[in-house]
Amino acid sequence: MNILKLDNEHAFSIENLDKQVRLVVYNNGVENVCRKSTLKNLTTFIQSGDNHLFKGRLQLNKMTDGIGVVVKDSLVGKITIEDFMNCLEDAKNGI
Repeated sequence: MNILKLDNEHAFSIENLDKQVRLVVYNNGVENVCRKSTLKNLTTFIQSGDNHLFKGRLQLNKMTDGIGVVVKDSLVGKITIEDFMNCLEDAKNGI
Protein backbone atom coordinates (compact mmCIF):
# COMPACT_ATOMS: atom_id res chain seq x y z
CA MET A 1 0.00 0.00 0.00
CA ASN A 2 1.41 3.34 -1.08
CA ILE A 3 0.72 6.34 1.12
CA LEU A 4 1.00 9.70 -0.62
CA LYS A 5 1.58 12.83 1.45
CA LEU A 6 -0.93 15.58 0.63
CA ASP A 7 0.16 18.27 3.10
CA ASN A 8 1.63 18.45 6.62
CA GLU A 9 -1.41 16.78 8.16
CA HIS A 10 -3.05 14.69 5.42
CA ALA A 11 -2.04 11.58 3.49
CA PHE A 12 -3.84 9.50 0.84
CA SER A 13 -3.79 5.79 -0.02
CA ILE A 14 -5.62 3.26 -2.17
CA GLU A 15 -6.20 -0.16 -0.59
CA ASN A 16 -7.25 -3.36 -2.37
CA LEU A 17 -10.60 -4.94 -1.37
CA ASP A 18 -11.02 -7.93 -3.75
CA LYS A 19 -13.14 -6.49 -6.59
CA GLN A 20 -13.08 -2.95 -5.21
CA VAL A 21 -10.57 -0.47 -3.87
CA ARG A 22 -10.80 1.76 -0.86
CA LEU A 23 -9.63 5.38 -1.10
CA VAL A 24 -8.50 6.60 2.31
CA VAL A 25 -7.48 10.04 3.57
CA TYR A 26 -5.54 10.09 6.83
CA ASN A 27 -5.35 13.09 9.15
CA ASN A 28 -2.21 13.00 11.34
CA GLY A 29 -1.93 9.25 10.80
CA VAL A 30 -5.54 8.51 11.76
CA GLU A 31 -8.09 7.48 9.16
CA ASN A 32 -10.29 10.51 8.46
CA VAL A 33 -12.53 9.54 5.54
CA CYS A 34 -12.75 6.69 3.06
CA ARG A 35 -14.65 5.80 -0.10
CA LYS A 36 -15.08 2.48 -1.89
CA SER A 37 -14.98 2.34 -5.66
CA THR A 38 -13.96 0.05 -8.51
CA LEU A 39 -10.68 0.19 -10.40
CA LYS A 40 -12.67 0.58 -13.61
CA ASN A 41 -14.51 3.64 -12.25
CA LEU A 42 -11.27 5.33 -11.20
CA THR A 43 -9.47 4.51 -14.46
CA THR A 44 -12.41 5.82 -16.48
CA PHE A 45 -12.34 9.05 -14.45
CA ILE A 46 -8.65 9.59 -15.26
CA GLN A 47 -9.11 8.93 -18.98
CA SER A 48 -12.40 10.79 -19.44
CA GLY A 49 -13.15 14.48 -19.72
CA ASP A 50 -14.97 14.46 -16.38
CA ASN A 51 -13.56 16.89 -13.85
CA HIS A 52 -15.31 15.60 -10.73
CA LEU A 53 -15.73 12.18 -9.11
CA PHE A 54 -17.91 11.31 -6.12
CA LYS A 55 -20.24 13.32 -3.96
CA GLY A 56 -20.08 13.46 -0.20
CA ARG A 57 -17.22 13.76 2.26
CA LEU A 58 -14.43 12.53 -0.05
CA GLN A 59 -14.26 13.86 -3.60
CA LEU A 60 -11.70 13.89 -6.40
CA ASN A 61 -11.36 16.87 -8.74
CA LYS A 62 -9.28 16.76 -11.90
CA MET A 63 -7.08 19.87 -12.19
CA THR A 64 -4.50 20.99 -14.73
CA ASP A 65 -1.62 19.93 -12.48
CA GLY A 66 -3.10 16.69 -11.07
CA ILE A 67 -5.99 15.46 -8.98
CA GLY A 68 -7.30 17.49 -6.08
CA VAL A 69 -8.43 15.59 -2.98
CA VAL A 70 -11.38 17.30 -1.29
CA VAL A 71 -12.48 16.33 2.22
CA LYS A 72 -15.64 17.89 3.63
CA ASP A 73 -15.64 20.67 0.97
CA SER A 74 -12.02 21.62 1.68
CA LEU A 75 -9.09 20.92 -0.67
CA VAL A 76 -6.53 19.03 1.43
CA GLY A 77 -3.97 18.33 -1.29
CA LYS A 78 -3.10 17.38 -4.85
CA ILE A 79 -1.73 14.20 -6.38
CA THR A 80 -0.08 13.99 -9.77
CA ILE A 81 -1.92 11.77 -12.23
CA GLU A 82 1.20 9.62 -12.51
CA ASP A 83 1.33 9.00 -8.73
CA PHE A 84 -2.42 8.27 -8.71
CA MET A 85 -2.07 5.73 -11.52
CA ASN A 86 0.90 4.10 -9.71
CA CYS A 87 -1.23 3.75 -6.58
CA LEU A 88 -4.02 2.19 -8.65
CA GLU A 89 -1.57 -0.30 -10.17
CA ASP A 90 -0.21 -1.22 -6.74
CA ALA A 91 -3.74 -1.75 -5.43
CA LYS A 92 -4.63 -3.81 -8.48
CA ASN A 93 -1.58 -6.03 -7.93
CA GLY A 94 -2.29 -6.31 -4.21
CA ILE A 95 0.84 -4.47 -3.08
